[in-house]
Amino acid sequence: MTKIHLLDNETINKIAAGEVIENPRSIVKELVENSIDAGADEIIVEIKNGGKSLIRITDNGKGIDKNQVEDAFKRHCTSKILSSDDLSSLHTLGFRGEALASIAAVAHVEMITRTKEALLGTKITIEGGNIVSREEAGCPVGTIITVTELFYNVPARKKFLKSDASESININEVVVSLALSKENISFKYINNNNVAFKTPKTNNFLNTISSLYEKDLYNSLLEVQFDSSKLKITGFTTNLNYYRGSRKLQIVFVNGRYIKHKRMSYFIEAAYNTLLPKNKHPACFLKVEIDPSLVDVNVHPAKTEIRFQNEETVLNEIKSAIFSTLHSNSIIKEVKKETILHDSPKSENVKPSIFEITSDNEEQRADYIFREINQDEYSNLKFTEVNLNMNPENIFDEAINKTCEEEKEHSKEEALKSEATESEYEPQQQSFIEVEKDGRKLPELSVVGILMDTYIICENIEKTEMYMLDQHAAHERINYERFLNQYNSRKIVQQELLMPEVISLSYEDYYTAVNNKEIFENLGFFIENFGINAILINNIPVIFKDSNIRDIFYIILDALKNSDSTDINLSIDKIIKNACVKSVKAGDKLHIQEVKALLNDLGKTDNPFTCPHGRPVIIKMTKYEIERMFERIQN
Repeated sequence: MTKIHLLDNETINKIAAGEVIENPRSIVKELVENSIDAGADEIIVEIKNGGKSLIRITDNGKGIDKNQVEDAFKRHCTSKILSSDDLSSLHTLGFRGEALASIAAVAHVEMITRTKEALLGTKITIEGGNIVSREEAGCPVGTIITVTELFYNVPARKKFLKSDASESININEVVVSLALSKENISFKYINNNNVAFKTPKTNNFLNTISSLYEKDLYNSLLEVQFDSSKLKITGFTTNLNYYRGSRKLQIVFVNGRYIKHKRMSYFIEAAYNTLLPKNKHPACFLKVEIDPSLVDVNVHPAKTEIRFQNEETVLNEIKSAIFSTLHSNSIIKEVKKETILHDSPKSENVKPSIFEITSDNEEQRADYIFREINQDEYSNLKFTEVNLNMNPENIFDEAINKTCEEEKEHSKEEALKSEATESEYEPQQQSFIEVEKDGRKLPELSVVGILMDTYIICENIEKTEMYMLDQHAAHERINYERFLNQYNSRKIVQQELLMPEVISLSYEDYYTAVNNKEIFENLGFFIENFGINAILINNIPVIFKDSNIRDIFYIILDALKNSDSTDINLSIDKIIKNACVKSVKAGDKLHIQEVKALLNDLGKTDNPFTCPHGRPVIIKMTKYEIERMFERIQN
């Protein structure tokens, strides 16, 4: 039988290092966090070959006293805390006292450091956890740590390092996150002797973002400000003009610490519900300040995972902050010249990352780093009803009903066409939708025409902007919000069927329908048993009076079968979204009065900018952009 024995210190250190130091990225993160905790306001990060051959961190912080240099490399030696009580009120990024010891155990480390009080600095060299040399050295106040030969004594770990390019990308990510966390610190990042970026020392978070990301992202940012008794949220989130295929640009800091929290990402995106296309994700840069006693950061050695004492409250307030920002700004999708000229439907038209710019092209780099800060102006123009003889909602419902005889419809259509050329569509006599201060979000618009029986063309009252609306997406949004509001208030307007609909089902479908009878009734569908594996539908919501009842029933049934019963609200939202595709279609001919009524109804919605599935309802082109396309303006 194998005896229990105590491992030697070298083995213990290598095992412990595996938890703290997983790759070059881990080293950069730990060392830069130490520089931040040391009060540095200038930090230089230099790497070569993805950090495998060289990592050097230079800072102008407080430095380490010459009598404590060796202690800094001992495990669980730290200046950040004195006892376990300090863990509940942490104000530093590091606190474990493991990083330097772990790094020194698996690499060659050289540190040169000096405090303000010392005339000379101290240089110490450590290999595999053993001190090789120590001497005095001339150096500025601060610390320089150089790490080479990473994992030279742990070949198994070295073998599993990724390619130089992959490791560089991981380091880029952590340096960017640290630079964003402290805008008052200037970061300079050097990759293989090329200056990748340099952030300004500033008090403006937007300046730091501008120095790190492309202009398209910067121009899409909306400011987030939220303050409650429990936490404070500041930062920026993107409007509908910018989204990505992953969540990598959702960057969140809690008390200055960069964190990764999967549930938080879900709540951030919940604020964008129905605003973005499927599988597209917004970018955001959020700083959350909360009482440290309500946060546990001692979850994992990497310190990017945290727990909140009242997690649901915190996450819901983050969602509310973003939701309020989105719905207090104009978020109409804008069409730019580049979008039209470069027809690549699968491309997101995103400029290359700053990390892809070589140091040879200084003009290109300057465009990123030293661009002028110009925030977009967002107008909260209001929208109101057209002055018509009958209620716009009734007009639109009549249009959808299409109960008029074909001859009357044809003559009415011809008459309206002739009127349109003489008056309705004449620019000098356009009928503008008048403004009321009732919280509507669309600008004053006049209908110019209808393109391809699908797109409504409008212009603003100043004739400086053109708007295109997708009539199907607009009607989907109207029906979605109308039905959702009726459902939430339990006041769904119903219609009794003259001829009840009988639907025969499989046992599985029948079982699902009968067991969810209450949900069907809450949605306005009254169903009854009608023999073996059959149901009878007597009442339906008025909003679906012209739809195929079986189609709507199966949409609800399939959503219920595939839903998670623990969150029925998400299922209901999905049901209503899918059901509302039964709206005006592309190609349906609408008369000018019906179009105006559609615009009125759209203006009354909470979100007139996208359909329930996230596609744009309305896009805008400015006169400037149009004149650029026709080369009336050359720049």
